[in-house]
Amino acid sequence: MKREEGFIYPHVLAAILLFLFILGSMTTGFQKELKSAELTISFYQKQQLFRMGVSEAASKLNRRCDQQMSRVDTEEGHVTLKPTGCDKKKQLVRLLVSVKTKDGLSDERELEMDWKTGEINKWATSH
Repeated sequence: MKREEGFIYPHVLAAILLFLFILGSMTTGFQKELKSAELTISFYQKQQLFRMGVSEAASKLNRRCDQQMSRVDTEEGHVTLKPTGCDKKKQLVRLLVSVKTKDGLSDERELEMDWKTGEINKWATSH
């Protein structure tokens, strides 16, 4: 591997550098894939929490206008339901659904539901 003078052959040095370059590229690729997987998992956790919030809102819809706020804790995080308006003439209930995952990601959406049927009339991001 070395000459008598103590220098490494250029082709051996090039092979070592190429190997290190390939190893570094693979490591960077794995890091990007892991980050992408984490974001996907967090997205699905938030969606699951939103579905749970809608389910909770629909199950106690007749009492939503009387409550100031309710919170549901799950394995993925927690959901907070806050009534923003009740129109008894139009039979509509408006809620702010806030979710926060265990990873610290949070989001909130406005929800408008029919008082009698529990159907969603409007579901929008509040930002």
